[in-house]
Amino acid sequence: MVFVLIYLRIQHGVLLFHTLAELFSVFVGILMLVIVLNTQHFIRNDFLIYLGIGYFAIAILDSFHAFTVKGMPFFEINTAAITLHFWVYTRLLEAILLLSSSHFLIKKLNVKYMLAITGLVTALITWLAFNFEKPEFINSSGLTQLKVYSEYLIITLLLITIALYYSKRNLLTKKVITYLYSSIVLTIIAETCFTFYTNFAGITFVIGHIFKFLSFWMIYQAIVQTTLKEPFTLLIKTSNSYDAIPHPAILIDSNGDISQLNQAAIKTVGIALINIIHQPIHNIFHPKNISKNQCSICQSIKKRQEIYNKEFYYPQSDKWYLITLTPIDLNDATSSMVQTLTDITQRKVQEKELLTHKDNLEESIKERTIELENSINILTETQKKLVESEKMASLGGLVAGIAHEINTPIGIGVTAASHLASESQKIEELLSNETLTSNNLKMYLNSAVISSELILSNLRRADNLIHSFKQVAVDQTSEEIRQFNIYNYVNEILKSLQHKLKKSQITVSLNCIDNLIIESSPSSLSQIITNLVFNAITHGYELKNNGEIFINISEEKNMITLKVQDSGCGIERKNLTKLFDPFFTTKRGQGGSGLGLNIVYNLVSQSLKGTIECESKLGSGTTFIIHFPCKIINH
Repeated sequence: MVFVLIYLRIQHGVLLFHTLAELFSVFVGILMLVIVLNTQHFIRNDFLIYLGIGYFAIAILDSFHAFTVKGMPFFEINTAAITLHFWVYTRLLEAILLLSSSHFLIKKLNVKYMLAITGLVTALITWLAFNFEKPEFINSSGLTQLKVYSEYLIITLLLITIALYYSKRNLLTKKVITYLYSSIVLTIIAETCFTFYTNFAGITFVIGHIFKFLSFWMIYQAIVQTTLKEPFTLLIKTSNSYDAIPHPAILIDSNGDISQLNQAAIKTVGIALINIIHQPIHNIFHPKNISKNQCSICQSIKKRQEIYNKEFYYPQSDKWYLITLTPIDLNDATSSMVQTLTDITQRKVQEKELLTHKDNLEESIKERTIELENSINILTETQKKLVESEKMASLGGLVAGIAHEINTPIGIGVTAASHLASESQKIEELLSNETLTSNNLKMYLNSAVISSELILSNLRRADNLIHSFKQVAVDQTSEEIRQFNIYNYVNEILKSLQHKLKKSQITVSLNCIDNLIIESSPSSLSQIITNLVFNAITHGYELKNNGEIFINISEEKNMITLKVQDSGCGIERKNLTKLFDPFFTTKRGQGGSGLGLNIVYNLVSQSLKGTIECESKLGSGTTFIIHFPCKIINH
């Protein structure tokens, strides 16, 4: 095309060359406006719209510039002043347009205001060019200094534009920014050439118009081809992505007309795509038993309100759909909305069937509920009896243990007393026969002393055991709150458990302040410690011949912390959450009832108003930690 212009310049003169070069810019400006006006509903590109409207104004002014040249038949003008006025004003307008266009890469454009302002500016420039000879841009000596400085101003604005585009280059594709840079650079070269203007047929005049032609060609490439081509490619990809949605999806413009839809939507209505696009959505994808004015979906589209999973019945197809309506851009009052339809007919049929059986089902549930309540009452009563049985079994074990422990000192005492009685009878016989010697008497007295000591020490031992048993047994059958020395009381509990500990070869270590007196329920504390010790012996040391249990009692701010720790086999992690459940046991079929730790939990939480937790790791022992509030009398 450049070579064609050069050929026309050589063969047919400068007037035809100038006219065709200028008309190319007019063609580009008109083309841009046509494109943006017809695609603005599909492509919301404010940068493109701004340049399209602006370059249309430049096209109008460049057409006046071309047709006011001396020798053109339209205006019969014999001076170059008007032509130069149009040139300088238009080039200045173009520089300002390019400079301000970067603003609309990130900001919204009001198209109506832009059209109005552009129209006013175009009319003003036209009126000034035709009606005022001043300012003077050319005289008999050639271009005036004002004309040259005007070109320098335009070049400066274009250089600033390059800097602005560079700062916002991430908002444009590489191809577009390259074309824009090229166009602006070519325009700067063209403007520079026009500062060396000598006459209408001069070489700088021709070169300047060739570079202007090339700059508009780059604008064409950057704006019309690249910027327009890429959004349409995106629209095609978007359409294809809609087809990946299994449910009908329809893109609706701000007027309620269909812009796009996927294959699922076309298949649902069974209408060709060409007969759907740009049709009101109400006529095709809304229930037909209501008018558009009464249609809540249409009203939501008009008001740009979202609809989320709302059920609608479509009598035309005897189907139920779940409708979702969402704006693409909530901040843009003109952006499109997407309506999706999910077929829920089968679900509605099932709901109807469920409603049909609802009455019978409710009656069945009532009957079953009564049966379950009766079963729960029976189970609750059974659990209470089992818990009481477990308590009595625990007390029975205590009685058996104490009986066993008392049996030993009583047996020793009986043996010693029997021996003493026998020796006394022998002395009595010797005395009756008058054969008693001093040696016989000494031996008797020695034996009597030893027997008396044995009888006394064992009776005292039995007395202590009976005292401990009496206190613990009374406490286990009473809920009385009283003051007691917790250290001494726990020791008494441990004495009552000695038979079990000796049999299992397990020792118990107690760590507690010896003068700590509290006011609480000794009965609960006794049952808790007894159950936890028995639990450790039964489960923790079932595979070991010996072991040790550590009991630690501490006090802080009227709160007692009781820790019972063993170094046994530990508990599996999966069982930790079920430890305190009633009837949970790992000894099912081996005599385990599963109520021991449940009783402990109830005693801690209900009687002591405290909390209990268990820490255990398989192979590393188990620790029960109990916290309960109480009144501290002395410590």
